[in-house]
Amino acid sequence: MKSKMGVMFVLLAGCIFVSSTAFAGWTQAKGHAYNQLTLSYYKTTSKMTSIEKYPEVEGDAKSNKVKSTHSRIYKNQEEEFTQTQLSYYGEYGLKDDLTAVLSGGWAYVRSNDILNYTEDKDSTRGVGDIIFGLRQKLSDNVAGGPLSVEVDFKIPEAYEYENPFEVQNLGDGQYDAVVKLLYGKGFSKGYAVFSAGYKYRFENDQLGEFYFKPSDQFLVSLSGGYNAAPWLSIRGKIDWNRTVGNAEISDHVKAEGIKWGIPDDNFAEAVIIQDSLGLEQSTLSAGISLAFTLTNKIQTVASYNTDLEGSGEFKSENASLGETFSIALVYMH
Repeated sequence: MKSKMGVMFVLLAGCIFVSSTAFAGWTQAKGHAYNQLTLSYYKTTSKMTSIEKYPEVEGDAKSNKVKSTHSRIYKNQEEEFTQTQLSYYGEYGLKDDLTAVLSGGWAYVRSNDILNYTEDKDSTRGVGDIIFGLRQKLSDNVAGGPLSVEVDFKIPEAYEYENPFEVQNLGDGQYDAVVKLLYGKGFSKGYAVFSAGYKYRFENDQLGEFYFKPSDQFLVSLSGGYNAAPWLSIRGKIDWNRTVGNAEISDHVKAEGIKWGIPDDNFAEAVIIQDSLGLEQSTLSAGISLAFTLTNKIQTVASYNTDLEGSGEFKSENASLGETFSIALVYMH
């Protein structure tokens, strides 16, 4: 069996519940709510990787084998991965300074990469990860804007997690906890929000001795909006996630990777972490949205998001490059 390099990004780089940034620095008033239903489509056929191979030369024993796992970043073409998702994002004001956050959704995910190795396990559908969170306002006026702290928990209990070398899963099957500070600033015709946080990623032990831990991440986001007309708002955002580099896999995961064709050498563990399971991802992405106001309570939002190659410390690494198109319906009350 040929080497299973770049097998599957079960971490689903494009599997993001599209949420509103319009209130990210603010909390909802008690009893008030923000509800967003989004239909999105994500596609990728390329990846930024730090795995360097020897040139492919016929008759050369080193041909197409791993040379280094911490080289300069390469952009490689990969098998197509797509995700179609119907997701919900909601906020509800428990108190004027305390907001509950919920997101989740139904998705159809397909990987041509897994199709090359299995007959009927290249796609899956169902409810993916669910996120619960609380946002607490710390101050109404820090340099003219509100400052809040938010804690989110990702719950992977809505789907069955199976061997990621053989089956396309709906998520990575483990819990996450995120703590972030959010600062908002309102202007006469718009707003800006800055967010910085840390994501702790728990160990996935759903398959017993076949366990792994994705790397923790630093999270930074800058977003904003401009009211171009009473019925139109233009929004933009930039998201940067940086891996801490503390991913781990068990010996059973390593043995499984070798069984599927990853070389049994000093590079096997790094190849599985960085490439096959994508456990140490750094990403940079940007998006733009057009929000159309239909009534004082209803909006429709059309969005486009793209993963960027980046540069220097802001370069995407061991992560897919894809595009997301989405349309959302928003109801506020």
